[in-house]
Amino acid sequence: MPRFSDSEREMIRQKLMQEGERLFTLFGLKKVSVDEIVQATGIAKGSFYAFYTNKEHLYMDIAGHLQLKMWREMDEFLNEHRFLPPRELCKQCFLWMFMELKRYPMLLQANGETAEYLYRKLPPEVIKAHTQEDSHELDRLQEYGIHFKCSIDIATKTLQTLAISFLNLSQDNTDDQQTIMELILDGVLKEIICDEGD
Repeated sequence: MPRFSDSEREMIRQKLMQEGERLFTLFGLKKVSVDEIVQATGIAKGSFYAFYTNKEHLYMDIAGHLQLKMWREMDEFLNEHRFLPPRELCKQCFLWMFMELKRYPMLLQANGETAEYLYRKLPPEVIKAHTQEDSHELDRLQEYGIHFKCSIDIATKTLQTLAISFLNLSQDNTDDQQTIMELILDGVLKEIICDEGD
């Protein structure tokens, strides 16, 4: 296994993330090979495997990084709208996130088929780590007065399923996309989020 200094590891990881995002955005997850990734980054194939078990693991790392970036941007949105009732704040927050996806083409391309493929290809611990990151972010919503009627784990998996449905819907380019998203969100959030007067 190759040995790298901390600065070399960080530089290689950044190159893998940058080139991986570019290639996945251009060609999609299934069409990009590890050979193409290492060629684009200028590293040896063995070096790639010192960082990731497969290309799907890299994809998940990039997706997690982009989602975290979006969560940080969402903090500003939440601060500006914290006067809204909790359920409405959560609804507007998720609608905002889906509108923001346009800035993250790799995430925008994902759909149910991508999720199913990742679940087949990735070790369970990678999927579990991603779900825990999402759970941690949902937990932070409590700072804005958003409290869940169910466990954070159930809320996370419900909202992840909802996100995949919305990504599928976004690829249809229907005129009533916003209306459909709002109807689904209203129904789901009514069941999982406490609101004023509940």
